[in-house]
Amino acid sequence: MKAEYEKKLISAEEAAKLIKNDMFVELGGAVSFASVVDKYLAQRKSELSNVNIGTFIDILPYEFLRVDPMQEVFKWHSGFLHMSTRPFSKELGVCMFRPNLYHDVPKIVREVFNKKIDIAFLPVTAMDKHGYFNFGVTCSHMKALAKSAKMVVAVVKEDMPWIYGGYDECIHISEVDYIVEDKEFPTMSLPFIPPPTAEDEMIAENIIEAGLIQNGSTLQVGIGPLPDAVMRILKGCDFKELGVHTEMIGDGTMALIEEGIITNSQKRLDRGKSVFTFVIGTRNLYDYLDRNPEVATYPVDYTNDPFVIAQQPKMFSLNQAMQVDLMGQVNSEQLGLVSPAGKLFQVSGTGGQLDFVMGCLFSKDRMGKSVLALYSSYNGSSRIVPILPAGSNVTVPRSMVQYIATEFGVAYLRGMTVRERAVSLIKIAHPEHRDWLAKEAERLGIFPPNYTVPAGKPENVLVMRD
Repeated sequence: MKAEYEKKLISAEEAAKLIKNDMFVELGGAVSFASVVDKYLAQRKSELSNVNIGTFIDILPYEFLRVDPMQEVFKWHSGFLHMSTRPFSKELGVCMFRPNLYHDVPKIVREVFNKKIDIAFLPVTAMDKHGYFNFGVTCSHMKALAKSAKMVVAVVKEDMPWIYGGYDECIHISEVDYIVEDKEFPTMSLPFIPPPTAEDEMIAENIIEAGLIQNGSTLQVGIGPLPDAVMRILKGCDFKELGVHTEMIGDGTMALIEEGIITNSQKRLDRGKSVFTFVIGTRNLYDYLDRNPEVATYPVDYTNDPFVIAQQPKMFSLNQAMQVDLMGQVNSEQLGLVSPAGKLFQVSGTGGQLDFVMGCLFSKDRMGKSVLALYSSYNGSSRIVPILPAGSNVTVPRSMVQYIATEFGVAYLRGMTVRERAVSLIKIAHPEHRDWLAKEAERLGIFPPNYTVPAGKPENVLVMRD
């Protein structure tokens, strides 16, 4: 193994020089981005032309975008934009975005891009004695990229945790063409988890008060102040035997495992294990996950498969939205003509949101609950809107929405008429915007003429605050 390793080992500069004109390369995504290759590739801008670069879950800054923001040489595309790449969408629009359902991405890679990817640069752990590398904090669709690319370059990161998995979490040295040892860029970790805002805590309290999580529930929550607020409240309550089947695992989940609140003892699949497809968190979380038999990482076509999700008992899913209109259409990814350039603005992507909405809706025990949470207002404007503005994207269709939560309450929309939906959403909107929403609802025909919103709490509003 050592001889083969040494034979395939090249420098990061040499790896970047493998990229030629008109190639299509993948550099990874989330925490597992090949930053060291990106660094040296960016330095070759003047030498190259028409290099297509694929990324996903754009958390880290990309040097190739910094040196070529207008994509004269590097033609960038992504399946999920994040903070580091949003400014480019404000300037360029949505041209770089590749719409997808996250659970379908491995199949897209295998079926649409098979042997069309010239090089896949895949961050991995150090090799073990059997000749295997582990994909560490990002399983996602890494193995699919490896199988579909003409050439595979393993980018070894010594500080990457080795995470046990169900399948496709490892790649053998025989499947790798070249190896690069990244000694310049540590595996990105969060220095701390930002504390929740007062609004986050109110939304979390509303969700718990509504009784949407029970003993034995299986949880899918993400990372950020709102999911962390939910986890903190769960820690202080008397919940028992919770499970985890999620897209991403964070520090809040680790805390509940250590407290014995999450045991995964009631799960129908992967009993005794917390399951996820990628990780973003502190170094403490990475160290906890390293070779820990209590967890299992899987490719995203397993974790996010709606029919796998549907088999989990009392499945509870929490995701955040940007806007919801009075008919229940949810936009979580693309804003309309609001950028300074007057172009569409891709904020993120569908990600796994619709996957888990569908999984809860299809739940075999009929106890699945998906919650789409949003702040009631932003910079003085209501995030509950009469109708989604031009250029917005429908991430979750109104026919699949179950629960909407704001800091002013929780509304259940499934099975409700458009009028009933509008009434309940107005009840959980910011008080300053409720009258305006009611007037707009009548103007649009969502309410009949001369309609007055009834006083009090509708039956389908589980929690309501004034």
